[in-house]
Amino acid sequence: MEMTGIKTAYGDPATRQGWRRTAVFRLCAFLLSLVSFPVWLFLVIMTPVWALVVFLPVLLVLLYMAMLNVVRLWEVMSLRRILRVYPWQSCRGAAGLANNGTTRFSLPDPERPARDISVGHGDWLGSGFTFWVRAVKAGTVHEVWFAGDPRFLGVVAVPGPRRLVRVAQREALDGRMSARKRGISPEARERAKAAGARVG
Repeated sequence: MEMTGIKTAYGDPATRQGWRRTAVFRLCAFLLSLVSFPVWLFLVIMTPVWALVVFLPVLLVLLYMAMLNVVRLWEVMSLRRILRVYPWQSCRGAAGLANNGTTRFSLPDPERPARDISVGHGDWLGSGFTFWVRAVKAGTVHEVWFAGDPRFLGVVAVPGPRRLVRVAQREALDGRMSARKRGISPEARERAKAAGARVG
């Protein structure tokens, strides 16, 4: 069900505030990951050589987290681009769990509302620690807000909006895959392109 009153999600002051909160959080996480490397180096210098056996795996985890935070910081700008194109829709019962433990959202096809399209969020590594997985398991997510086209990409949020995350079909972002073309109207293709998706 499309929410009325605003042309695009970003036109809503609450959405802009939610986006700013997300941007500040991602920036802080990125800066914290940068600070962790000097701290790691200091601990290595101050401990015996044999302790490297412990500290080397820690370095690998820090590197993974730093790369993940770089990607998530970049995604914040992608969120704003999508929110400037699409309005919010209220989707009840859309959030569920995939077989691999990640979150799966079933969202209505914009041109065939009776048909749902599934789009995932997260990957198997650490997916059980994300807000969405914990909330779905606890049964606390009854409604989500969605701005986008599930055939390409979009933003999912807890009503408010809070906990903004980008969701996307792989072919909408991955240049190694063929972009989706069949069954898409020219208008839907243009909107998806404006939001940053590959449309062929």
